[in-house]
This record gives sequence, structure tokens and C-alpha cells, in this order.
Amino acid sequence: MLTLKDCTDFCDLSDDELLGLLAGADMSPIEVCAMVQQFADTPSECRKMLGFLQTYLEKVEGKGDTKRAHEVHEAIHHFVSNHSMI
Repeated sequence: MLTLKDCTDFCDLSDDELLGLLAGADMSPIEVCAMVQQFADTPSECRKMLGFLQTYLEKVEGKGDTKRAHEVHEAIHHFVSNHSMI
């Protein structure tokens, strides 16, 4: 049986990327992994997912935790580095 960790590893998603995508998408963690895998090469969908991550970053920044905000920013950088935006 596959675990969530197996799925996130297969999609090359960090925990912070998964949390950010979950915050914006009305889906289960497994559905988020499937979405990322299915649309990894679709720029418009990747930009939509980036928007979810940016919204999550804004929520974290709003709490004033700069260390956590930096971690989420690094997750966004990782996502952008691994997905087609144009």
C-alpha cells in the first residue's frame, strides 16, 4: 500500500509545499499529489498552484513567524524550480 510520504516523494513535494497547496485547494493530501503529478507540465495550472502557495505564505507572514515564513518561501522556490510556469 502506498503512503502519503510515498506520494509526496514521487511528486517531489516537500511538507511545506503540501501544506501550502492544501491551504488553497479544497482537496485531500492524496488528491493534491495527484493534481501536482497530473498538471506538472501545464503552466497555467502550475501558476494556480503557485498562487495557493503564495496565499499560504501570506497567512504564515501574518502570524509574524519569520523563521516559518522563510521555510515556506524556500518551499515556493523549490516548487517554482521544479514546475513549468511558462
